[in-house]
Amino acid sequence: MLTIDQEQRSKSPSPSVPSRRRRLYPAILLAALLVLLPWPSRGRQFSSVVFRRLPPPVINTNIADKPILRNEGAFSNVLARLHSFRGAIRNRRYLTVIDFTKPSSKKRMYLVDLKTGKVEKYLVSHGKNSGWAYATAFSNRPESFQSCRGFFVTGRKYYGKHGVELQLVGLEKGINDNALKRGIVMHGADYVSMRSVVLNGGRLGRSLGCPAIPTAVAGSVINRIKGGSLLYIHAAAGRHASAQTRDEAALNHF
Repeated sequence: MLTIDQEQRSKSPSPSVPSRRRRLYPAILLAALLVLLPWPSRGRQFSSVVFRRLPPPVINTNIADKPILRNEGAFSNVLARLHSFRGAIRNRRYLTVIDFTKPSSKKRMYLVDLKTGKVEKYLVSHGKNSGWAYATAFSNRPESFQSCRGFFVTGRKYYGKHGVELQLVGLEKGINDNALKRGIVMHGADYVSMRSVVLNGGRLGRSLGCPAIPTAVAGSVINRIKGGSLLYIHAAAGRHASAQTRDEAALNHF
């Protein structure tokens, strides 16, 4: 796989101030809901090995006073079901959303700081058997080499064959609850770069099912979201029929 991690710089004009503000609304809305909604007192229990040395919850109650607008897509799914997994969340400062309705050539992982409202975007890969430029097939089965979808909670950070890695614990039975058994983790990879997109004809390199991110940012991202933060991998229903057409369009773009 590639070893060069070099992002292409966009030549488009800088976004306007209203445009930048619109991008903050999902984070602001999520943060407000974390503060305002009544959450159940009981949640799923996980091993102390997964959740050892957890940081205390961090919530900025003043963020609820900021403007809130309705949002669609991946963030809407998070809002609709966030309360269901509240009991499993120990690191309340960060939320991670991976939107697999977008091609791998786009920055489709969103790291939301619920204290400040800041949203960072990153490239992220999908499994080699999940699709070409788009992830359209998902599995909970070991050795499928497909990505998982749904809601996860992050576990502990450790050092493995990819360097720093992060456990992902699936919260949905039959959907992603085999993630730990499958070894589905977040890790850095040199094939996650814009150069990889160019040299692979319009897509990133692909993993064995893990959400791999650029090596250069893996340590920073994992250090922040480890220890019980919520991670959601979004896959829209009905995408299978259009997957071939979309992949062909991505290929023709390069």
